[in-house]
Amino acid sequence: MCENFSKPINYQKEKEELSELYKNRIIYSLPVRAGYWSNELAIREQLEFAYNYKKEHCQLLIQKTRKMFRNLLRPTILAPESAYIAYNKNYQIKSYGISHLTPCGQETLQPLYLSGVITEREIECTQHFTHGCVLSASPNRNPCVRNTFVIVGCDSEKTGMVNYGEDVYIQVLESDAAPLYVQCENSTMDTFGKHLGLRLSRSPDIYCRFKILHWKPQLRHETCGTFVLYNAHVIIQHTASGHNLATEFHNWIPTFFGTECTISCHTFRDTHRMETSENVWKIVGAEKTDMDHVQLGTRQPDCGK
Repeated sequence: MCENFSKPINYQKEKEELSELYKNRIIYSLPVRAGYWSNELAIREQLEFAYNYKKEHCQLLIQKTRKMFRNLLRPTILAPESAYIAYNKNYQIKSYGISHLTPCGQETLQPLYLSGVITEREIECTQHFTHGCVLSASPNRNPCVRNTFVIVGCDSEKTGMVNYGEDVYIQVLESDAAPLYVQCENSTMDTFGKHLGLRLSRSPDIYCRFKILHWKPQLRHETCGTFVLYNAHVIIQHTASGHNLATEFHNWIPTFFGTECTISCHTFRDTHRMETSENVWKIVGAEKTDMDHVQLGTRQPDCGK
């Protein structure tokens, strides 16, 4: 009843078929293999030549990054401490600060400093500040090119002391060619947030004008026209839009210098219609001990206990 479907294997026939396939295989001659190796070697030599050329002409990304650091982190000399803010002097623009916990568990304020930024797209073509560079708020307090600014009058010959409520330009200390001014953009396109962004501009137009106001609204009218106090809390208001220069503590971005806070022109208010700490700034020169962050007459706690 059962049939045996298994057939004997013809090993001789299989051997002959394999032998026939081996004879008909595609054979690459020595010149073909040598040509492939030569092509690979030529590509490798071309890449090596391109690398050496870029290295000799300082066009490697690591070389451009180091040059950018040398240019922007070069130390600067700030204006000495005085009673009032003056035109054409080197200052830092410092935000009110964010809450920061020390290793001992104490809560202190960490100020942030207005700083210029060169992005990954810009570093390929420039290692200096140029038209269109963005700004941020950096925790680095060491005075250097990227966080040093000059208050310039709208009249180029303006000298003396800066007045509250007067239109001024904020000029970054370093640029590749023409002077660069802080400019508030008239749109939110191509910015890090939903508010009006800030960039550096070579054209000192209406969008580059700012006013320095007293931080208390009830004192702004009577202080208008008086000298701006040194190291005092102020509001920096954009003249064209009416918005205030703001540090957006909730929005941080990665940069070549670390994670930094974004800057915008937006008025943050509390329930009493008062500007909040995002809009509060100080204009400082060669800083001594900031008495706002020092506790006097108390012994520092022992962190080991």
